[in-house]
Amino acid sequence: MRLIENLSILRIKEFLSQPRNWDIFITCSSFEERCKKSSDILLDKKVKIGTAIIFNYKETDSENKKEENIKIMKGNLKQICKYVRVFDTESVSLPSKGIKKFLIFLKEKKIDLLNKRIIIDITVFTKGYFFLLFKVLREKLNLHEFYVVYTQPEKYKSKSADRNEIILTEGLDRVESIPGFAGSSVNRKDALIVILGFEEKRSKEVFNSVNSELTYAVGGFPSFQPEWHKISMEANLSFLQESRASDHLFFAPAVDPFETMNTVSQIVKEIESNSRNTNIIISPLGTKVQAFGVLLYALGNKKIKVIYPFPSVYKSDYSYKYGPTWIFKVNLNKLIGN
Repeated sequence: MRLIENLSILRIKEFLSQPRNWDIFITCSSFEERCKKSSDILLDKKVKIGTAIIFNYKETDSENKKEENIKIMKGNLKQICKYVRVFDTESVSLPSKGIKKFLIFLKEKKIDLLNKRIIIDITVFTKGYFFLLFKVLREKLNLHEFYVVYTQPEKYKSKSADRNEIILTEGLDRVESIPGFAGSSVNRKDALIVILGFEEKRSKEVFNSVNSELTYAVGGFPSFQPEWHKISMEANLSFLQESRASDHLFFAPAVDPFETMNTVSQIVKEIESNSRNTNIIISPLGTKVQAFGVLLYALGNKKIKVIYPFPSVYKSDYSYKYGPTWIFKVNLNKLIGN
């Protein structure tokens, strides 16, 4: 068991103590209250923005929660932005279609991202979407520097009735590589790295889909809330034992993508030092910020395959209110492996 702890991002309110301006703000709406938090803060701090783009997933909104949140976000952003656009994308489970549609949207609306100062709120983007979004921004539009924002939840609502496990999704649609991150499967052996989340069923779905000879796990510690680390570890106990990932257990802060990137790099080096003829597969089931750390590593190492258990249903009300909002600056030219 190894602990790596080095927080390297800032609370956005501290960061905005000095005047800040951006050309483009990309965010996403959802049923969760925290999707509107960054727009509240940007308005309060009187940030100036050229164009804001709000991703709106094509999902049923029977209680009009998402519609109300979009209304509030638009109201906030119209006071600090020159233009506010709502982009009606595809389903949360169809990132390839959604991001392809986004490129068409940019062209139709004559939104030029080249050499622009860009800030992206990943709070309620699904992992498949923001993985592919950043890959396309980098490889298709030649963009490299971003400010990234994330608002953590105050607490989660849904818990299993018979165990201390937080339930965020229902059903399984498929386990497959995230579009754009198929990696290189040229070797006979597979090694799996699982970034642990709250749902053990997802860890097992990934493990059962990969014929891995060696499995590593990364827990989120320190976690957003002290008890969440314990919930995650207890929820994944059976997976850790069955996969023997308990013999290869690392930790990285739940709120720091750069330490997650470094931890993944450390694990990959360990695997390759023992056998270079191994396909390395990563599944980012932990926090959105840790997933972003996996993204940063995978962008710098194209041999890495990133897989995800796409659920049938994302629960519409699993988080409650919001905790701190964090911001960090990313330069995609300075990634491990580049």
